[in-house]
Amino acid sequence: MQIQCRTIFDISETGITGHYKPQQVPFRDRAGNYITDQMGWTRSRNQQRNLETITQLLQLRTQIFDVSTPENQQGYWSFWFTVEFEGIYQQDQDVFGILKKDCEGVPMLLGLGEKFATNSFLTPNGSQQNIWFEISSVNNLS
Repeated sequence: MQIQCRTIFDISETGITGHYKPQQVPFRDRAGNYITDQMGWTRSRNQQRNLETITQLLQLRTQIFDVSTPENQQGYWSFWFTVEFEGIYQQDQDVFGILKKDCEGVPMLLGLGEKFATNSFLTPNGSQQNIWFEISSVNNLS
């Protein structure tokens, strides 16, 4: 089953996972950011951290496969992934009920490229919702 995750947090896949090393600058990260100093590296690292946080939440209950690179379209970052079993995140009548519970209140990093104002934690329901999940009916894998 293929699922789309969409959020207003900057979850760019930058590939920056280690400590800052001044001897490695300047360079471009996987998202195309030009890194010339520690401040640029920290921003890029924090974008990657947000992505890592979400993928770790997705994998609390199952492994995810065929994960696409997050894309930013009109202020929303989205990516697709596949899970092996339908209903893995289901609670009662909500197909993503368990996943939404897992996400509720998890802190995220702000000030990275968001277009919309939001809380600094995941909110999967309600008027301040900032993360959405839906079953994908089209193969959108990158």
